[in-house]
Amino acid sequence: MPKQITRQTRDTLRSLFLDEGFAKVGFTSADPVEDRISPWISKGAHGSMEYMARATADRSDPATLFDKAASVICVAVAYPRTEGDQAIAGYACAEDYHRTMRSALDRAVKKMEDLLPEITTRICVDSAPLSERAFAARSGLGWIGRNTLLLDEEYGPWTLLGEVLTDAIIEPDAPAIDRCGTCTACIEACPTEALDGQRGLDARRCLSYWTIEHRGPIPDAWAKAMEHRAFGCDDCLTACPFPAQPSAINREGTPAPLELRPDLSDITPEILQEQARTAFKRHFGSTPLERTRKSGLLRNLSIVLDNRSAEDGATVDR
Repeated sequence: MPKQITRQTRDTLRSLFLDEGFAKVGFTSADPVEDRISPWISKGAHGSMEYMARATADRSDPATLFDKAASVICVAVAYPRTEGDQAIAGYACAEDYHRTMRSALDRAVKKMEDLLPEITTRICVDSAPLSERAFAARSGLGWIGRNTLLLDEEYGPWTLLGEVLTDAIIEPDAPAIDRCGTCTACIEACPTEALDGQRGLDARRCLSYWTIEHRGPIPDAWAKAMEHRAFGCDDCLTACPFPAQPSAINREGTPAPLELRPDLSDITPEILQEQARTAFKRHFGSTPLERTRKSGLLRNLSIVLDNRSAEDGATVDR
């Protein structure tokens, strides 16, 4: 029989995850959420990401991943905002969050199972087919903004998400209140008009898609739009007015599930190119940059450097 968790135990569980450095922790039921992936796929907005088209409806139902699921524990790890002017998106200036977040979740779940040895669990970190933003929003971690990302008043869009499915019955938290109002800053900031204004995104117009997911040559129009961006794009994040004031990334004295790499945040395209050419795996094999592969990163850097040369030439001409 599933175990009903008391409020006091729920508070203890929340502390177990916070103590591992997660910025926020929320609880929700394992009831399915609305399937918003299938309509998105039917429009072809996923581009060439065929993995997104597999078992789309299943993503809305945790039971397809873990048939005993009664509750979902949602966590968010925060990372520093960028100004959007660097070659690498902010989240990628770190060790691969799939690995570091999972390690932190493993530690928290081990303590959880020591406290409640009769429960069973399954950990999910992005790569599992689950509509994680929808569950995070329902658990009170934030709301889904017009830039399609989970937003929070304290951390804005600068978070990454993970989940623990469990057969324990945990009283859910209240969903967050949508605070976007009439703000359209993210839509206006997108350099390629990838956001539709209805909290949807066309990946075929998104620079993160072209620089990370796409294989092969990049069409001229998107190559020019890349400008300085060699991996990802933070424009719709930096435009968001949340948070109004910078927040501490992790609670004092706790480990960080996201291990930042200072050598990546201010790296120049020239150094990136040299490191990718000579030792891609050594420099980037443990980071999100591995996703685009050596050939993809070198392709992107060639475009970035060409864009810079064209811009410098135009400046001289003026």
